[in-house]
Amino acid sequence: MEKVNIVVPVYNVEKYLGKCLDSLLRQTYQDFKIIIVNDGSPDNCQKIIDEYKNNYPNKIDAYIKDNGGLSDARNYGLKYVNSEYVCFVDSDDYVEDNLLERCIETIEKDNSDLVHFNYCRDNYESGEIENIYTRIKAGIYSLKNDNYILAYSANAAWNKLYKTSLFKDNNIEFPKGLLYEDLATTTRLLPLCKRVSYIDDVLYHYQVSRSGQIMSKVSDDIITVCKYVVEYYKEKNIFDEYYSELYYLCHINIIDFLRNLRNAEDKKLIEKYIDEAFDFLDKEFNKANIKYDIVLKKIDNVYLNRNLCKLYYKIKKKI
Repeated sequence: MEKVNIVVPVYNVEKYLGKCLDSLLRQTYQDFKIIIVNDGSPDNCQKIIDEYKNNYPNKIDAYIKDNGGLSDARNYGLKYVNSEYVCFVDSDDYVEDNLLERCIETIEKDNSDLVHFNYCRDNYESGEIENIYTRIKAGIYSLKNDNYILAYSANAAWNKLYKTSLFKDNNIEFPKGLLYEDLATTTRLLPLCKRVSYIDDVLYHYQVSRSGQIMSKVSDDIITVCKYVVEYYKEKNIFDEYYSELYYLCHINIIDFLRNLRNAEDKKLIEKYIDEAFDFLDKEFNKANIKYDIVLKKIDNVYLNRNLCKLYYKIKKKI
């Protein structure tokens, strides 16, 4: 049995899939297997998958399912994970050759449940690369003693290596059919970890500005996900303990959501989304003081006030 399984959901990425798989197969640490899940991709991805499966039969398991979205594909792949550790790689991204080596070395040395690493944003069109670092220094942490890791950890599923037992023993899955599914999942995993390791290395290449990326969609899923997270912490009776961190986390994600409303054309829909966002914040965080700094550009202050936000978009749409 391999030490690590790498779950790779695939949908409509024929231009990028080969680069992704090549980066995984070049790993300096080789005790792994790739679990590819073709999520009903309409392009030539299956042909590419078949070629890699034939060339690397001992390194790749491949499955085909009806389209259900990213979360559904990850959950499907998790069913076939039987390794001690698991990680997720999106099929339009790629990784450094020493990703697994650094993560395994760290998680076993620290006896951690999860290891968090940094990443870079690769602009597919311009070729520019920007390294992204969390505000958490390299070291070993626990949510119980270091509340701020809930606020400051990057919530992506793909910048971490996990003990598989975190998912299997606690019936943790990615919520199906929602954007921001990583936020909903990472926030449930952190309270389950006795020890969390952070390393400074930039090990993952997240490709941006490519056609078909799902994050260009305007949706109020972030509000649904924030409600989902709040309810989870209430059910576990730890909402008050992490009140400030959850407020910060929900607030910064909702501000990003409000910024993205500039891509919406329907004025009534914009007003509806603004009301949904502020109704949620007013209901769940009515006693909150911002414990963590939210750094905003001056114009972004409109996103802190319901009426200013509505007025801003009314004026903006008229120009």
